[in-house]
Amino acid sequence: MKLNIKIAGLSLITVISSCSKDFINLTPVSNQTTATFFKTANDFQQGVNAIYDGLQNTRLYGKSAYYLMEVRSDNTDILDRGALGGVASQIDLFTETTTNPFLTDVYAGAYVAISRANAVLDQIDAAAIPDSSKKQFRGEAQFLRAFVYFDLVRLYGKVPLVIKTETTSEAQNDKRNDVTEVYGQIEKDLQSAAALLPAAYSNAADYGRATAGTASGLLGKVYVTEKKWSAATAVLKNVTGYTLQADYASLYNPANAINSEVLFTIRYKKGLSPSEGNTYFTDMVPFSFYYNGVAYGGSNNNRPTNNLVSAYEKDDKRFAASLDTVSYKNATTTQVGNYIKKYLDVPGATGDGGSSFPILRYADILLLQAEALNEQGYSAANGPGSAFDYLNQVRVRAGLKGKTATDLPDQASFRDAIFAERRVELAFENNRWFDLIRYSKGIAIMQAHLLKEYNLATPVLTPARLLFPIPQSEIDLHRDPVNFPQNP
Repeated sequence: MKLNIKIAGLSLITVISSCSKDFINLTPVSNQTTATFFKTANDFQQGVNAIYDGLQNTRLYGKSAYYLMEVRSDNTDILDRGALGGVASQIDLFTETTTNPFLTDVYAGAYVAISRANAVLDQIDAAAIPDSSKKQFRGEAQFLRAFVYFDLVRLYGKVPLVIKTETTSEAQNDKRNDVTEVYGQIEKDLQSAAALLPAAYSNAADYGRATAGTASGLLGKVYVTEKKWSAATAVLKNVTGYTLQADYASLYNPANAINSEVLFTIRYKKGLSPSEGNTYFTDMVPFSFYYNGVAYGGSNNNRPTNNLVSAYEKDDKRFAASLDTVSYKNATTTQVGNYIKKYLDVPGATGDGGSSFPILRYADILLLQAEALNEQGYSAANGPGSAFDYLNQVRVRAGLKGKTATDLPDQASFRDAIFAERRVELAFENNRWFDLIRYSKGIAIMQAHLLKEYNLATPVLTPARLLFPIPQSEIDLHRDPVNFPQNP
C-alpha cells in the first residue's frame, strides 16, 4: 500500500492542471475546496490516502494513542515521572487535567481523520469515476471513519457525531451525541464497508488497504464491545481467508507487515524525505540503549510493567518476541530494565522507524470468537469451531498447551482465561485498557496496580475515571454545558 507520501490537508492540496482554452477560468489554487478538488479517481485516491495518513500522525497511532490505551492500563508505565512536564505520568497515574496534551492530541487527531473521510464521502456519489473505484473509496472512507469513532467513543464516551463536512459555525454548534447513536453509526459504516470493499487487492501497491475482511473483523469487535454476542458470532465466523503466522515474532518484522494474519495495520516506512517513519524506537527503548552495534538514546516510555512481565506463562514464545527485561548499554555492559521489543527497528534517523502498528489480527478474531461463544453459553466441546478450539489455536502457536474443560470447567473460568490470553497475545497493541473496561475489571485492577506499582492509594477510582475528560479547548469552544458538558 503506497501511503508513504505525506498528504496535506485538503485545503492545502495543490492541483496542477493541463493547459486548455479555459485556463483563465480556473479556480485559484488558494481557493481550492473539497467541492472543487475532487474530480478524478486520482483525486479521490489522494483524499483516501490522507485519511490513512491521519492515523499515522503522532497525534494518533504515531504516538499519543498508546499513551491513552496502554500507559493508562496496567501493561505499561513511564520511566521518567517528570517527562514532558509530567503530562505522560498524569495519564499513567490517573491525575490528568483537562488540558493534558495527550487528551487533546488524540481527540483533535481523530477529528482530522474524520473530516478527511467526510470530505471523500460528501463528493463520491456525484463523481464521474468508475463505479468500482467509487465502491472502494466509499468503503475505505467508511471503514476508517468507523475505526476512529470506535476509539473516540471508548475513550471519551459521548462525542460529536459528524458525518458530513461542516463549516466553522456548524462545528461550533456540535453536541455530544449519545453513545448508542455513535455505535449505531459505527455499525452502519462497517456494514456498508464490508459490502463495498474487495476481499483482496490484485495490485501489490494496494496491499494493506482496508478490505471486506477488515471491515467485518472490526464490526465483530464492535459487537463484542457492545455485548451483542449472537451478532458478533454471526459476523466473526465469516471472517475467513486469514491464518495465524507460524512464528509470532515474524509479525513485527517491518518486511512482513502484510501477511496472512494481519487484517489491518498502520504502516510506516523509514528513510524517506519527508519522513514517513515512526518514533516508536526513540520513545520506547531505554535512555542508554546499544543495538546492532550502535548506541542510541531513548525515553523508555510505554515501558512494560513488572506485573505484565509476570503474566506470561513459562515457555510462552510471545515473551521474548514482545519485551525484554535486560538490554545492553554499550558493547559489553548490560542493564536491567523492561522495554518493548515488538517495534524494534533500527531507525533511519531519530524518530524514523519502519515498524508497522498492528490494529487487527486474526489472533484477535479467534479470541473474540471464543469470548462471544462462551458468553452465549459455556460448552466443554473442543472440536473445530468451538470456543476451546479458537482459544487453543492462539495458545498452541505460542508454544503452550491447549486448555481443556478440566482446566476451565465453567463460563466464569473460561471468561477469565480469555481475558488473560488477550493480555499477553495483544500486549502493546492498544487493547488492554479497552479490555479492562469491557470486562468490568478496570477499577479493581487499576486501583490495585496503583498501590502495588507506585504505592499510591489515591486517587480513588470510580466509574467516571473509566472515561477521559473532554479536552478543555473543546469545552471552551462550545460553551454549552447542556449539549456539550464535561465528563464527570
